[in-house]
Amino acid sequence: MAQTQPGGAQRVGSRFPKLTFILDQGKQFGPRVGRLCLTRPSDTPSNHLIDIPTPNFLIGTSRGVIPHFSRDHVHSANGISWINVSFESFLEQTPPVPTYQAGSQPLHDFFGFDSSRHIVSLSLRDPLDAREMPPNGNSHVSASCMRGVRKVTPADWRSYVLTMQPDIAFALSDTPFTAAPHSQKRMTKSIERSAAWLADLLRPSTPTALNVFVHMAGGTSTSARRAFSHSLMETLHGLEANAVKPLSCLDEGVAGYAFDLAALHSSLILQNSESLAQAPTPNAAHTPTSLSSSMIEPLSFLSLTPTLDELLRASLDPLPIAKPRLVTDVRSPHEILRLIRDVGVDVFDAGWAVKAADIGVALDFIFPVPSSHDSGPDHRKRDVGHNLYDAKYAYDFVRLSDAFLAGCDRTSSSQTPVCPCVACSPVALTSPIYHSKVDVQSHQAHLDDGMSREQFSPPFTRAYLHHLLHTHEMSAHTLLVAHNVAVLDALLTGVRAILSGHADQHEAATIFAREVTRFEEVYDGDMSVFHTALENWKDVKHARGKGRLAREAQKEKKV
Repeated sequence: MAQTQPGGAQRVGSRFPKLTFILDQGKQFGPRVGRLCLTRPSDTPSNHLIDIPTPNFLIGTSRGVIPHFSRDHVHSANGISWINVSFESFLEQTPPVPTYQAGSQPLHDFFGFDSSRHIVSLSLRDPLDAREMPPNGNSHVSASCMRGVRKVTPADWRSYVLTMQPDIAFALSDTPFTAAPHSQKRMTKSIERSAAWLADLLRPSTPTALNVFVHMAGGTSTSARRAFSHSLMETLHGLEANAVKPLSCLDEGVAGYAFDLAALHSSLILQNSESLAQAPTPNAAHTPTSLSSSMIEPLSFLSLTPTLDELLRASLDPLPIAKPRLVTDVRSPHEILRLIRDVGVDVFDAGWAVKAADIGVALDFIFPVPSSHDSGPDHRKRDVGHNLYDAKYAYDFVRLSDAFLAGCDRTSSSQTPVCPCVACSPVALTSPIYHSKVDVQSHQAHLDDGMSREQFSPPFTRAYLHHLLHTHEMSAHTLLVAHNVAVLDALLTGVRAILSGHADQHEAATIFAREVTRFEEVYDGDMSVFHTALENWKDVKHARGKGRLAREAQKEKKV
């Protein structure tokens, strides 16, 4: 069971911020724009309102730290507004170390996030972790920490949430992480447990309600997903109603809906491969030479497996339209654009952009695609980024992105957007570092002459990043994460500009769909640059990583 420090019990009566979602335009399924507003209590010292336009993104953490970022990097990245903390990585200690943090905003204070700029959410499990886990039980969820698997009960999770006081809390969900497909009995258990654990978190115990996001259960079954959504909308009676009073149904206490694609991606791939294996092989003697119905018919079995869009639509169809929709573990910008166009997703995670930085890829794409950005030479599609491990960048002394200008290259007449990241637009110091009052007096004239305006240094080049990657310098990944997050932010900014730039919603949706098609025609949707970079990353890790000296000695003996 959860054990909290004495201060944790005292914070149970604290006031939580209020989260509201304003849908400016949009329908049940299709592109939409809105605003996610977090209003903090008036007695908090920080700014009372955080306003995030949607579609937008959140970024995850590893043990509460954004990968490769220091606190200064987080504060300098203007595009980062929502940060998610996976609490399972702290469960090796009982009670978990973050629960000892005192204050009115312990989650922000412990990890050093700015409560006036950052919405910080708390989930038990890392939504990007799809590793096979021990099965959950009726009264616990299996979570992974550095000392193995821990069993977390709903009472434990509720205690952690009330102690840490996140801006948004994710309810526990019984997501099967074993190999698909899952039986009807297993899916029924998943739905019932997820609904019961949500009800436990919604029990009133604070002056203001928690902002709770629910993971949409149901796996790869559209009927199971609809059943879970209907369970959220059902009117409660008896003891169930008394437990969550004054809520009449569970959905009234839900602030938003979350879809974890990590498990869905692996399940859909497995089911599609099984469907293909079970499809009958056409008779070679009667195989037609043109595409006819006899060729399509053997593959009709594949249509029994629902698509990702169909699964999300099945979950959202019975639910209210005016609540935010969050999707984690998207794999590419193409998938982001399709989910906005076909489903109407509001928030995505930036995990794929961080993973790109891990393997040395600097993202380089823009939306909407300018007329000058046609397909590359030889009518090949453009890569979505640059594999900076590649030897061709060893002497490439240009900025990281072709689609964006560096800060020092910006002019008043330029139509090309500027990448604001610390790699493309590093800011030079505009004032001296003062060590004493004498320094202040001697440089007072410098402060009065108006020269303290922002000045940009030349950008870091691809050749420099190539050098850093091959020498295992950590700063390479820091610069790449900053750049990739800025490119992702620019993508979603472009989406919002198109959707909000037309008063007629139908016209905006039509123009957006046309721009998505053009993006798919220009940029490589197979993300082949990622596969190449991953192989190069493995080669460099083997050559420079742990055990290098032993391998070199063994190689010399063979010679």
